[in-house]
Amino acid sequence: MRTVRNFAVTAALVAASFVVPSAPTAAAAVYCDIAIVWQNAYTPGEDIDFTFTPNCVMASGAGPNNAVGQLQTSLNKCHGKALRVDREFGPKTRAALIQVQQSLHITADGVYGPQTARAMRHAPVGSGACKRITF
Repeated sequence: MRTVRNFAVTAALVAASFVVPSAPTAAAAVYCDIAIVWQNAYTPGEDIDFTFTPNCVMASGAGPNNAVGQLQTSLNKCHGKALRVDREFGPKTRAALIQVQQSLHITADGVYGPQTARAMRHAPVGSGACKRITF
């Protein structure tokens, strides 16, 4: 009996010593921190060496910055939410984003990233209807 138990403990220790590589984390992503104009719509974005892109990620705790403010504006104007545009990605912004993600049948995790950016509508430049973007 003792040999079986020792074998089990040894096997568990050997198994625990192997490191399994994990999937890439959001830490490798570019974070949204500015509002940009993309395809005639205002979107959260990032400036990478003077190359503006909407291909960025933000989540709870982001801000205060213009990217969060633009997300809040688009959630209000284009998706009927009633958020205070405070430029902080807090619990109300996250809850509103999850509701929009659910309505769009995409991953409803409360994280604004490329999938959400392409699926949701964004505030237009000038007058007109809210717009979806591509990139």
